[in-house]
Amino acid sequence: MTTHININTPEYWNHVYRTEWERGSVDSSNYHRDYGPIHEAIVELTPPGSDVLDVACGPGILCRKIKMHVPGTKVVGVDFSSYAIERNVERDRSAGVEYRCIDVRSSLVTLTRQFDVVLMCEIIEHLDNPMSVVRDGMSLLKDGGLFIASCPHADEVPDPEHVREWDHESMFQLLSPYSSSITFMHFPPPYFHAWMLAHLRKGR
Repeated sequence: MTTHININTPEYWNHVYRTEWERGSVDSSNYHRDYGPIHEAIVELTPPGSDVLDVACGPGILCRKIKMHVPGTKVVGVDFSSYAIERNVERDRSAGVEYRCIDVRSSLVTLTRQFDVVLMCEIIEHLDNPMSVVRDGMSLLKDGGLFIASCPHADEVPDPEHVREWDHESMFQLLSPYSSSITFMHFPPPYFHAWMLAHLRKGR
């Protein structure tokens, strides 16, 4: 029997992000974690004046885009990579984005505030227990608040960092306890395969 080992640990991602920063990838115009049209859709969905939580924010690209392009937002990015959070704080000191080092797999509930928008973008495919992380994220979302998740759409997962694949049915099952209506959007390549975004208003 083969035992699956999830390589997604703080140590692993500290190494990944350190390597990308030192190579200059993070600040380049073609950084592969800048999910252009997906980020644009999220920016468009985010209401002005929102209090936004970006779960597993990584290098903070989406946090900065929302802060820059959606008026009056307060943006908090959390990630378990202490290296990424330290670099984000250093770079975005004047941008008004708040960053905190939190293990999103177990400690989201240590945040003691409620948000208008909670984002989980490019994270659920990395999680052994996505249901508990989504539940914790939803507990931080105000009633009627906006929840957005994005990930690769049903395809053979080509990345050892990804522990499972997601399609409409599995995403719907994950999110349906929290709303009676879930909207899906799709994004074709240039990414290595199709991407999916789901959003809802927290209802029950």
